[in-house]
Amino acid sequence: MNSNPPITVAPAGSEAAQAPAKAEVVSPDCPIKFSEPEQQVWDYICDQLRKANLLHLTAGIAISVIVKKYRRWLTAIEALDEYMDANGGSFQVKTPNGYQQPHQLVHYVDKQEKELLKWLPSCCLTIPTFAKVKALENGQEQGDLFLDEIRSFMQGRPS
Repeated sequence: MNSNPPITVAPAGSEAAQAPAKAEVVSPDCPIKFSEPEQQVWDYICDQLRKANLLHLTAGIAISVIVKKYRRWLTAIEALDEYMDANGGSFQVKTPNGYQQPHQLVHYVDKQEKELLKWLPSCCLTIPTFAKVKALENGQEQGDLFLDEIRSFMQGRPS
């Protein structure tokens, strides 16, 4: 005796049963007024995030910080390059006491670069963070986001 009833699929109406396509990725409105060069950086970052299908609607403030840091870093590099061109390729400056030291722009460029590198991962603008987010989207094992914090807490507790 065959307990399986015959199954037929009616073609009418099956179009609605298809899985919906991924939603369109939308960029946030710019939260602050930028200069023209800053606005170009904002547009570029948002465009790249949209092309990569990374949701970033709530990242407006972080992207704004990155835009400001990036433009300041570029401006500082340009100023340091101008100084070096005017001084035969040297970034050294002579103090009133006669000592040689790096121009303050060297330190400023370094500071802006370090701050920028701290902010980039928060918006998936580094290769490792981009790869991590894409791996999570593809269903690879997420792991435990708080495992290190829990282990640290548990090690500090008395037995």
